[in-house]
Amino acid sequence: MRHFCSQGSFVLLLFLLITPAGAGPVPPTQATAMTVTESTRAKLLAYLARGDIAGAIALYEVHTGQQAPAWLRNLQVAYSAASQIPGKCQDVARTIHQAFTQLGQRPEYVAFRTERPIYMVFETTEGNQASVSRAGYHVAVRIGASIYDAYTGPLGMKFDDYLLRLQARIQISWEVVSTP
Repeated sequence: MRHFCSQGSFVLLLFLLITPAGAGPVPPTQATAMTVTESTRAKLLAYLARGDIAGAIALYEVHTGQQAPAWLRNLQVAYSAASQIPGKCQDVARTIHQAFTQLGQRPEYVAFRTERPIYMVFETTEGNQASVSRAGYHVAVRIGASIYDAYTGPLGMKFDDYLLRLQARIQISWEVVSTP
């Protein structure tokens, strides 16, 4: 009596014969791992676009089985009211820049300056004015047409709207810079 086996069955049988007992499951292929990573990254970006940092942290932990990294957890502090004080903008910008870089985005630092040291204020969405700088220098992070800092919060703001809200008694200029 002759037995025939399909090519797939033969490969499976060969695999079982050459795999040591207790070797455990075969690790996912690189293509599978990249799909999961890309899927998680896309979902994280969607949470951040909604301004839901806590949700992004929870999602990361569920998808990876690990504690969220510092670059993601630090976003909560960067966007908090505690970071809305003059002089904190450079640290906040570094935190936001690092997080978006980790997520595969291309953030840019944007420096805002006045000709001489002077107060800069930011008009909040409630119509209040928050002091941003006492020295005529402020930095934020731009991604595409949106800009992010402690005053915009995690939702960010359109760059043109931001320019209207950032004010000083003298003209403010801006430029993209390599470091805050």
